[in-house]
Formats: sequence, structure tokens, C-alpha cells
Amino acid sequence: MNVKEYTQQYAAQIAHLLNEHLPFQPEDANTVHEAGGVRFVALIDEQVVGYIAGYKIETFDDDFPYFKEELAPLRTQLTAAPSMYVSHFVVDPTFRRRGIGSALVEALMTEAEKQVDTIVVVGWVQSDTNAWAAEKQFMQHGFTKHTYIKRYFEPYNVYCPSCNGMCYCDANIVTKQKGDY
Repeated sequence: MNVKEYTQQYAAQIAHLLNEHLPFQPEDANTVHEAGGVRFVALIDEQVVGYIAGYKIETFDDDFPYFKEELAPLRTQLTAAPSMYVSHFVVDPTFRRRGIGSALVEALMTEAEKQVDTIVVVGWVQSDTNAWAAEKQFMQHGFTKHTYIKRYFEPYNVYCPSCNGMCYCDANIVTKQKGDY
């Protein structure tokens, strides 16, 4: 397994991976490439088996338009200094439990430390399992729980395979401060 910085040659494979295993909105090579930010791919024999992406938070309200009262402490934390939002994290289920997720999180943290003081992840707690599949990865890397919000994704009006329609899954929001990376 090899972790590399994103390049456009991987865009179509990433889109396929996202559409298969993180299907909130349809992706294609163009939407993946245009996303920008800090991105890494995990490869086995040049096949993309994992992907992580994050970007600097420019305007808190753009990234967190709902739950103003519940997220007020997060707003204070993330607007005090440069922060990064982890927008995508996926490992093909066929390749899980091989260290791929850890390698991707570590790559992102190494790059984030150069750019921001805080990393935030909004973990999708699936309605059918009541579990956040990636929680273990982030918690093992020193992220701490910030807050848990019920029905977090409902206002976003996105399709959810867990809910089999409009998403009403909960979210577990975790953060990591510079110096703790």
C-alpha cells in the first residue's frame, strides 16, 4: 500500500470510490478534481482503495449553516485560528483493517500541521447501525469528541443509503488541536 498526494490521474477512480461507498452526492472526475484542498489517495497496484480530503475553513457559516446554538462552542474554536474541515474519508471495505485508514489520517495530519491549528471531522452516524464507521480511526489518532448532534444531516436534504431516502442520520463531531498531531 502506498499513500500519495492527490493528482488528477486518480480523479475518476476516486469518484467511483465515493459513489460506491460514500454516496451523498454523485461525483465524477471533474467534481473530484475541482474540489481542491489537501487530498491523499491510498493505492494498491495503482488502484485507489482509499481517499481523504480536507480544506481550510474560510467562513464557518458556509461549512456549518445549521445548528447555530449547538455549534456555538465549535464556532469559537474554529474561528480563533486557521482550521481544516475533513470533507471526505473513505476506504474500500474490501481493503479495510490493513492500516490504510490510519495511513491516510496520518498523511492528512502531517500536512494540516503546516497549515492550521485545528482539524474538525463531522462523522456520519448511520441510522441503520447507529455507528460511525471511521470513528476508531480518528479517535486512535488523538481526536476528541466535541459534540453529538441528532439528525444532523436532515437539513442538508441529501440522499442517504442508510436512511433509504433523505438523510436523518446523527453526527459525531470531533476535533484535534495543533500540538496534539
